[in-house]
Parts: sequence; C-alpha cells; structure tokens
Amino acid sequence: MSSPSHRKPVLPRLTVSLIALLLGCGDATATSDTESSSGSSGSTGDTPTTTDTPTTGETETGVPVEAEARYFLRIDDNPVPPVKLDMDRAKVLEVFGEAATKQIKLLDVNSDPVLAEVLARIQTSCGTGWDNYDYEPSNPKDPNKPSKVNIYFPNNPNSIPSDDIPIDPAHDCSTTELGKTYGPDWKHSPQFAMVRLLTMTPRNAVLKGTVLAPFEDLFAQYDGKVVNGLTFADVLAAALFCGSNADPKGCTDKLKDSKLDKLHEIALHTKPFISTDVLAATLKTTLMASHPNIANDQGLLPVTLYDALYDMQPLADKFGPVDGHPGMLMPDDADFTTRSDALTADFKMLATAESNLRLVDGIDASIGAGSMFISTAEAPLSFDFMDDTKVQLLGIIEMPTVDMRMRITEINGVVPSCTAGLATCGDNLPGNPVGTDYIWSQPLWSLERIIVEAAYASFKDVVYPYYCFAPGNPCAAGASISANAPSGWTIFDININGFEAPAPQYLWEMLLGVAQVAVHDPAVDNKKIPEGDANPVFALKGLSIGLTAADMIALIRPNLQAQADFIANVILGKFWKHNAHLDFYYRRAAPGAPPALFFVHPSDPVPDATGEALGAYAYKNPGFFADAALTTKLSSTKLDPIAESEHEKFLLPAGETVLYIQDDEDRVHRLRFFVPAGDDPTEIVVHVQEAT
Repeated sequence: MSSPSHRKPVLPRLTVSLIALLLGCGDATATSDTESSSGSSGSTGDTPTTTDTPTTGETETGVPVEAEARYFLRIDDNPVPPVKLDMDRAKVLEVFGEAATKQIKLLDVNSDPVLAEVLARIQTSCGTGWDNYDYEPSNPKDPNKPSKVNIYFPNNPNSIPSDDIPIDPAHDCSTTELGKTYGPDWKHSPQFAMVRLLTMTPRNAVLKGTVLAPFEDLFAQYDGKVVNGLTFADVLAAALFCGSNADPKGCTDKLKDSKLDKLHEIALHTKPFISTDVLAATLKTTLMASHPNIANDQGLLPVTLYDALYDMQPLADKFGPVDGHPGMLMPDDADFTTRSDALTADFKMLATAESNLRLVDGIDASIGAGSMFISTAEAPLSFDFMDDTKVQLLGIIEMPTVDMRMRITEINGVVPSCTAGLATCGDNLPGNPVGTDYIWSQPLWSLERIIVEAAYASFKDVVYPYYCFAPGNPCAAGASISANAPSGWTIFDININGFEAPAPQYLWEMLLGVAQVAVHDPAVDNKKIPEGDANPVFALKGLSIGLTAADMIALIRPNLQAQADFIANVILGKFWKHNAHLDFYYRRAAPGAPPALFFVHPSDPVPDATGEALGAYAYKNPGFFADAALTTKLSSTKLDPIAESEHEKFLLPAGETVLYIQDDEDRVHRLRFFVPAGDDPTEIVVHVQEAT
C-alpha cells in the first residue's frame, strides 16, 4: 500500500505513550506453516514445503516457492485495559493543548445572579439614603432635615414638607469599597452618573434641563409646591406607576393631600424609575446578546476549559472589545486582574475511559507484515462523564466568586426623541425604526439603547387616561399615556403662558431624554461630563457566580459528555500516526464474531508522507479475488454472521486457500493462507507473492 518511499517499517514502534500503555507489539520468525510463535505479527521465514491443494481460488502455478514471503497473522483476544487519566491543572494543559482547551466548553453560566449582585452593588455604592421617604435623624449625614413642620403630619418632626421636595438622595461614594474606586472626584465620574440613574425616584428626581423641567417649574410657582393637593413628585409617581394600576384615577387621587394614603405614596415615591430587575433582563438582550462571544439573549456566558484553567482571566479579553463591540468587560491592566477562585491549587481531573482501539495484524503485500490501530467506534476512547465513579472533578471551591470590571459605553452624541407627531413617529418602535437618528437605530450595546430598552420593557403596557393635575378652563396641566393612541404615546399638557409643554412622544424616548441630561449633568455645579465620556467602568470583586461546586459539576458533566468524541480525539487523535500501510488485516469484527480477512477501507487510518495527516485511499479494486485477472470477487461487504458492512471481507476455511488482491499501486499479489482446523482460528499463516 502506497509507495515504498514513505512506508513505515514492519512492526512500527508506537511513540504515543498512551497507546503504548494500552497495547504492545512483538516480532517472531515462522519456520513452518504450522508452527506458532508469540509475536503479534509474522515476519518472513524459511521456504515452506507443502503438497496441499488450495481449497479456494487457483491451484499452484509452478512459480518457484523461493519468491514467496511468509508471515503469521494473529488475533489477541485479551481485553484492552481502560485508559486512566490523573491530571492536575498543568497536566490538563499538557494533554489537551491550548487550542483544544479553548474549544472545550465546560458550562454556560447563567448571568442572572451575577447581574443582580452587580446592579445591587452599583445602586448602593454611594449610600442607601436615596430611597428614604422621611428624614432619618439617626443618620448624621442625612441632609434632609425638614425646613419646617409638615402641616399634614404636624406630630411627626421627621416628616418632610412638600417645600423640601425633591429630597436629597444623600449620595456619598466615599463610604463604600466600590464607591471609592470612582476616585476623589466621584461626583463627576461616569460611575456616579450611572448610580444617579439607578437611584432616581419620583421623590428625589431633579429634572432641570429636561423636557419635563417646565412641568416641575410650574408646580414650584404654587404655595408649598402643591397644586390641587399634588406635588410634582406625585405627578411623576402617578404618570409612571398608576398606569399599570387597575384604577389609574383612584391610584392618583390617593396621592392627594386631602385623600392621602401614606403607605401608597411611600411605595410610589421611592420606587426607582427603572428597576434593577428590568435592567438586568435588558442587559442580557442588549449589551450581552450583541457581543460576538456571547451571542444569546438568555444571558448565558460560555466558559471553556481554557477559561477555567486560567482562573477566568481570559474572560476579560473574550468578553472585551470584539469586532466593533466595545465589550462588557474591560481588558486587564496593571490596576486590575480578572480572576476567579473556582479552582483551588488542589484541582484534579480524574477520568477512566474505555479504549476503542484494537491492534490488528496485517500485510502490506509489497513490503511485509505489519500492524495498525483501528477504532471500533467514532472516537478512540469512550468516556462516561455522567458517571461520577469514572470521572471526578476535584478541588473546586464550594462557593466560587469572580473579580471583573464591567463596562457600559455611550454613543458620542445626543439621541433625539421622535417628536414630529403621531403620523410620523407612531411607527418608531422596536424592529421598525423611523429614520436613522432615533433610538431604535442605535447599537444594542450602547448606554442609550440599554436605557430605552429598559424603559420600553417597564412602560410599554402602561395605560394612563388623561388626568388634570392643575384644574382650569382649559386644564392648566395634565397628562395621559396610551390614551386613544398607541401604547406608550405620552402627552404632558400645559396651558399656561410662559410654560412650554414637551412635545408628544413615546414615554421611553422621553425618559431617555431625561436620562441623557441626568447622566451628563451631576446637578451639583456646572461641571458636566462631555458627550461620549459617560462610559462607566465598575471594578467588582468577590462577585458570587451563583453556583456551588456541586452545581458547577452538574452543569459540566453533560457538556463534556456532548463533547466526548472531540475530547477523545484530542487525547488520542493521531493514534494512527505510526500505523503500517496495510492492504488487508485479520481480525474479529466484534467480540465473539468469527475471525475474518478485512481488506482496508477509507475508514482505516494511515498516515501520509509527513506522518501528521491522514493519507489518501488509492485502491481501484478493493477486495479478495479468485484469479490474478481479478474477474471473480470472492469477498463481500455483507458477510454473515458479521454485522460490519463497510469492508470487503472473507471468511477463511480450514486448510489452504489462495486469493488475489490488487494493492494501491495497481500491483496484483497472490496470497496463500494456511488455516488450522477448528471453529476459531486465532493464528494463521500467509504466503505473499507478486503475481506475474
């Protein structure tokens, strides 16, 4: 088979140590056609003397017997021992190699617990006073000491009067570990801008510079900032949250001073515009789903064996900037290293696999006897990763954590709201953007898109019938959402000279406009964050992955099982590297099946001239024939009782049999087989001679 220039020697020595542990090769010289020897392949021996008449094929042709070469072919029925792997971290890298470890996925980490903790930490990174309703005298840093008695609660000195609303959220980022990473000038940091968004409530919202500022200014003109028993905080609470109430009008009325339901007001006044639950779900479908290395909207983070072996540090680049996406993680630098404590120094992977390799004896008719490894399955090893007695993952910490730097990137410029009227803007919705300037045409990863997607998820089903907050003829100030209009279409109406109402628009676009102002203007001085610079980065340490060691292993097992063949091929992928270039071999197709001759098939692996790739199959007439002209084929791919149906096969009877084959160089060879009597001949002799 193949040209002599790149043939392997007879009985090649396997240099793959793992295979050498599984199976061994021997060498012995035959001295007669009936003598046995202990080797696994035969070698050329003395000229035989026989007067037997062949039972199949042609009789002797009178060609001198000196031209024949003689070999033993044997079948070893000893069970193949299992492969046992005992690998620490370094050994895993050595056995699999870097490229394969990057391809082997261990698990998809559900990001829900991580996102929940990330947003909770950010929201409270500058204190927890942002959702206060009353003054807290026990907190010496609470800046909301009432300026006067609240006439509606005169017996409560801590009740904040309407004159003092909006309250100060009492932010102080220097008091928390995360907040300190925002720097000494935290008030002007992009991180604090994000904190302000996450902590914005009707009770603390400052809307200076936004389209709702005229509404806020209108209420400030009235005594106590109250109109018809309502403050501007009541207006925001009613418009945002009463629309999802079964009785929007009743929900709003209960905010009036004359009908005040205090618990109702507390709940609505201190509720963030966008909840962290909604924002977490939004991050999965925007920032994460749009990342090429995540590419799913369930928030599943793919973790490979390579990631785990390097303590998750590769995630900083894997989930960092890629193909135009700015990334959800910051690449590591001198100030920060992404890492997890999941794998301890005692990490080990113990695995036992069944070997599918079998060593068969055969003949390369133009060279001699040899052997080759064949696999009885698609992969050379069979792993059962679901069996904890066969595969164990040791040295995983009970409650793994991770350190990472999360980032969000804004667009360099203000995204306008579509305010050209319902006829033009009514169709400006997700999946159907109007023009290219508005929010639905902006990248999913952008801060602006994340904000509006969260607002859309929060308020797309809100229906708030027109409510007149400041009575008059006509109504001095009122609002409606989704009233006789598409869901979310919002009208804030002002009919007083000197106060300009915002143009009708979708509520989520209006809130985006508010957010864009709030992000860039800290409202503490005139030092604004320039457009394009509000790109917060949060250095988060010790985040819970949300999985115990047992949880992780339970997720890893089915993933590894699905990749079992790939893993086996990585470990023993080139088991064929030193296979001899046989033309045929002698083997059992399965345990208990009768021994048969197998003509090589394209599925039988042999190396090419380099030894690093599989060689081509070049046989024109595969099979065993009765004559040198190859006119009568005696073999078949279907041969009872053998189930295998790929190879040309022939069952040798006892005694002498003559067959002919054509090799891959088109040379024809005569084969004389001598098979001992019995039902299960495990050792036979073959004489090989090129036909003339």
